[in-house]
Amino acid sequence: MPTPNILHLIATLAAGATIYVLQREARGRSLRPGQLFAALPFALVTAILLLAMQSPDSRQPVLWLSGLVAGMVAGVIRGLFLTLQLDRMYSRLRLPSGRDGLWAACVLTVSLLAAFGASLAGLGNPIPEAAATSAVAASAGYLVGRAGTLWRRSLTAPHSTLHQ
Repeated sequence: MPTPNILHLIATLAAGATIYVLQREARGRSLRPGQLFAALPFALVTAILLLAMQSPDSRQPVLWLSGLVAGMVAGVIRGLFLTLQLDRMYSRLRLPSGRDGLWAACVLTVSLLAAFGASLAGLGNPIPEAAATSAVAASAGYLVGRAGTLWRRSLTAPHSTLHQ
């Protein structure tokens, strides 16, 4: 029976950091445009570590990559339609309805824990672990696509005064 190791702890801490970083955005607080990318390293580290921790015979890199791409496409679409307020004087932006990033981080964390549970339970069926790994990759891809699109939109967005 497999036992938890340091990589499980690192991936869990990275998923928790993703949630922590996205809380300010989810509350509708203003942030610098560069802070859109603050959660991405943690989300990507979580997804890559989860893929690396799978046993080589059950690892599905094509499924993982397709989850990542599907998540990026969904994130780009969401980023195109998300309300964005930008104060050019102070270089701050606000996402009044930006809770979807926090929800994606929560899905990432729950899927990570499901993948850990499936791998530690020693199930003979690799499908639950592969599906959870794909969901983690899709959540990370969603955050990447969304942040990139919002940043690109912030370059040409009209000015609106944000009151602190």
